[in-house]
Parts: sequence; structure tokens; C-alpha cells
Amino acid sequence: MSVLTCLLLPTREKGLSNGIDEQEAGKMNLRELAFQLSAITLIADAAKEAKDRLRREFAQALEEVGADAAKAVLEGEEIAKVSLVQPKNSAEVLSEKALVEWVKSNWEYEIVESVRDSFRKHILDSVENVDGKAIYPRTGEVLDFIHFNTRDPYIATRFKDGGREALLGAFRAGSLSPSEVMAEELLMAVGQ
Repeated sequence: MSVLTCLLLPTREKGLSNGIDEQEAGKMNLRELAFQLSAITLIADAAKEAKDRLRREFAQALEEVGADAAKAVLEGEEIAKVSLVQPKNSAEVLSEKALVEWVKSNWEYEIVESVRDSFRKHILDSVENVDGKAIYPRTGEVLDFIHFNTRDPYIATRFKDGGREALLGAFRAGSLSPSEVMAEELLMAVGQ
């Protein structure tokens, strides 16, 4: 039995009884959730690196044979088509000053006065949040044209020194497998 399987077994099945009802026993505790999230993070990072590498190799292989797509086949059935997408070229302004002068000379009514981005950042970094009001500290003015956005909290996985290596070692040794870590998530992803 793998480390992960042991961690995911309800407490009752591990032979421990601590008065937790059956519904609560099946839920992962914080340490188990943290472990699962750490393992998934490692797998996702590795998958992203592999996907980026495979995309580069695929593009090179397409170029070598002069193709723009290939079919992905599983057990004789086409499961996907992988294509090289050629995005449309888009125009880009090289000189903002030259563009403004040209537009001003041809369509003066299209020119808009604005605040430099660096000074805008300075003002936004300087204002203080006092009871939801933006106060400029130098003058004490309430700047009613500025408001404070609230941000939702988020979860971050930060591996300790050697943490990634420990998980990789468990994957390499076979005591932990990506399929075991991903099994429930994969089932949820396909709606089962």
C-alpha cells in the first residue's frame, strides 16, 4: 500500500477509533490536503514543463515533414488533432509620440489628456485606506475618484528545501504514483 493510499484511508479503516462519525472519517484532514496539494503541484509543474517541451518538439517535427497538424490515436481511435496555429499578424505602435502627433494633426478631437502611468502608480501607492476612503496623506484630501479593490485570498504551495526532491523520490521509488494522486481528480474531471 502506498504512502498516499495510507493517508487517504478513513481513520476507522486504519484501525484507529476516535469517535469521528463515518461521514467525517472519509474527509482528508489539513495535513492530508496539504500533502495532496503539494503532490498535485509537483505533477502540474512537471506536466507544464513536459507540455512546453513536447510543443517545441512537435513544432519542429511538423516543420521537418511540412505538415501543420497530426492526429493523436489511442487504440486505433482518433482522440485529438494537434495543430500548429498561425496567429494573424497584428500592428504595434513603435513611437507613441509620433502616433500622437500624427493623430493630433489629422483628428485633434481624438486626443485625450491622461496621467503618466508612473505617476498614477505613485498616487495609488501613496493613498491610505481610511474607512474605505482614499486619503492622500500629504494634503489629507479625500480622493473620491479612487477606491480600494478587495482581493480574494488564495492558496499557495511553497515547497520546503528538499520537499520537491522527497516527492520525486517517492514517485521514482514507486511508493507514490501520479495516477494514485490524480485518480479522484481525474474522475471528477470526466464527471464520475
